[in-house]
Amino acid sequence: MNRGIHPVGLLVAYVLTGLLPLVFIAWQYHAGASMLREAAIATGVLALALLLLQFVSSGRYETLSRRAGIDRTMRFHQLAARAVLVLALLHVLFFLVPSDADELRELPAKAVRMFTAPHLSSGVGAWVVLLVLVFIGIRRNRLPLRYELWRGTHTLAAVLAAAGGFHHALAIGAYSSNVWLAAYWWALGALAFGTLGYLYLVKPFLLVRTAHHVVSNEEIGHGIRELVLRPARGKPLAFEAGQFAWVLLDQPPVTLLDHPFSISSAPEALPEVRLLIKARGDFTSRLHALTPGARAYLDGPHGNFTLGGRSGKTIAMIAGGIGIAPVIGLLRHLHARGDPRPIGLLYGARNTSQLVHAAEIREACAALDLKYSFFVDEPPPRWDGGVGELTKTAVREAIRGEPADCLCFLCGPTPMMLACREHLLACGVPAEQIVFERFDYD
Repeated sequence: MNRGIHPVGLLVAYVLTGLLPLVFIAWQYHAGASMLREAAIATGVLALALLLLQFVSSGRYETLSRRAGIDRTMRFHQLAARAVLVLALLHVLFFLVPSDADELRELPAKAVRMFTAPHLSSGVGAWVVLLVLVFIGIRRNRLPLRYELWRGTHTLAAVLAAAGGFHHALAIGAYSSNVWLAAYWWALGALAFGTLGYLYLVKPFLLVRTAHHVVSNEEIGHGIRELVLRPARGKPLAFEAGQFAWVLLDQPPVTLLDHPFSISSAPEALPEVRLLIKARGDFTSRLHALTPGARAYLDGPHGNFTLGGRSGKTIAMIAGGIGIAPVIGLLRHLHARGDPRPIGLLYGARNTSQLVHAAEIREACAALDLKYSFFVDEPPPRWDGGVGELTKTAVREAIRGEPADCLCFLCGPTPMMLACREHLLACGVPAEQIVFERFDYD
């Protein structure tokens, strides 16, 4: 299928949009201006532009996640946030750099004046909030914050930082009188806050129109539940095998409360949608109490962990733990359409009680050219599968044919995916033939 703009094109558009205000500033630059002052202005302008663009590159929009993948969009979002922080720090430092010994002695007093000046309060506030925002974003997996609380405070802090920076640029910016620069700020501000408003104010109403209800909720493995959903109204969710959705279960349609879950069913099973969810947090640990008939809201589809637009004479799928969710969705899709290609499946879990859908995988061999291998960390007596980590030998055996012709899908814990990716590369699989999506970083 045609996926539209290539991820590189999206990156180029992002960079050009972020650099555009420097063009407007350059028009008014005059010889003899202080280079440190101009550098301070330029870094501040860039920091604000990239901060406003962060609202668009957050990974919550189907166009971005389907084109580039959630792993790329989210990782880019994180790295761009750090770039914004560095630019904001440089913005202040360039204004404080002394030009002679007298200014060096006055540096502490100058810094105090800068951070306490009433006319700079919106900029200072934005700067301080930005420091806290990025620090908590980097450390979020190490802080005792519930996911919903972190998302709420993260969003609020981002809005405060962007609003403060926006006011600072228009009210006292050195080039705020430039009509083109002012128009740029208004346009970019409208884009940033407009996308935020769409996500948190408009989208909830759209979700209500496509609500689902829970048909069944069963534990199919230790700590792993399979939910079956059907539309309560409207059209079924149109998705490709391997994609995911942001899901609300027995909750109001408030997008700050949703969680991302891979879809484990194939499009051929619509209107039924299946989710595999492992209990590993406050929200997922309460799912056992979810009863049939409960309301569910699906925002999606998202992600490009899909077959569409990709080719390969053979297919290798490697799953670890709950990473089997999108992989079993792909396998079901291949089964439904009778795909003739050789398929290798490597599936690892902690123990056999968490090796879900093993019987279905075995039965699929009757309809598909499928070879599979199961690995567990805690093998039972007389276990005839693999034990421990997925080795390079096991990964190579999952490649049914020439590595250069193999399309490979990886999903599971990040260390496992990174290790298996290195094994695939070492076997000769081209990097562009390896598909995986990460939901966690740092």
